[in-house]
Amino acid sequence: MLGRPPKPALAVTVRFRQPVVIAAGSHQVVGLAVSGGGNLTWRGGRITAPAGSGWPGLVAGWPTHAVRLDHAADVALEGVHLTHARKAVVVSESRGISLRDSRCDGDVEDCLIADRSHHLRFENNQAGPFRLVATWCHTAGAVRRGLGRQPCAAIGGRWSDGWHADVLQLRNGVSNVVASRNRIITTGQGLTQMDRAGDAPISRVRFENNHIASGHHGLTLQDCRDCRISGNRLVSNLAGVKALIRPGTALACGNIGPDGGPGLEKCP
Repeated sequence: MLGRPPKPALAVTVRFRQPVVIAAGSHQVVGLAVSGGGNLTWRGGRITAPAGSGWPGLVAGWPTHAVRLDHAADVALEGVHLTHARKAVVVSESRGISLRDSRCDGDVEDCLIADRSHHLRFENNQAGPFRLVATWCHTAGAVRRGLGRQPCAAIGGRWSDGWHADVLQLRNGVSNVVASRNRIITTGQGLTQMDRAGDAPISRVRFENNHIASGHHGLTLQDCRDCRISGNRLVSNLAGVKALIRPGTALACGNIGPDGGPGLEKCP
């Protein structure tokens, strides 16, 4: 991409003294950023990223985020359509964040990614279906899709990995999270903890009463303290892949899954 990357159409850098509600109606906003601000509710409308999804891999980073919340507090997104963004909502070092009654679909890799944040709610959302994006090989004047790293290098190309989609991804010290009553259709990943080396464990996470059709990692937690996975229905949406709950250290019980595995027994 040449020149300066596009900026969000709306940036909020103050915390309002009184709650502010923005009724977006049927309007579209190309990028919303809240940095150090908050006490804000956004209702309705369609939010896309300033640089779209970055497809086919020529743009990355924050210009491909529809909503960025950084050091934000008490921000609610309600009834929003999130699309045409590599990352729909990215939450970092924030608290009191919610995404409710909304839709995330189409040209999107991840719906919500959160790290070092607390008191998050992801409720009654429709996630998917999504665009499938394979690997890319960039050669002079052309982009070849689905080519592996080594075959791409053999023809002098620049290789880019495909999308590894998560509907909800939690990592690095996130705590007090409720993900409930969501409807997910994806061949990627559903509700997950995807830590990196050196990340702090997450805690007090509840995945409850969600309907999930996914590929790998439909419901996955790892080092999650005082966490619970219950009342969910999980099925596979990818041929040859079993839909299994991977609870890690969390309590998993009372879920429904035709492929078996942990977490299907009654809750104590």
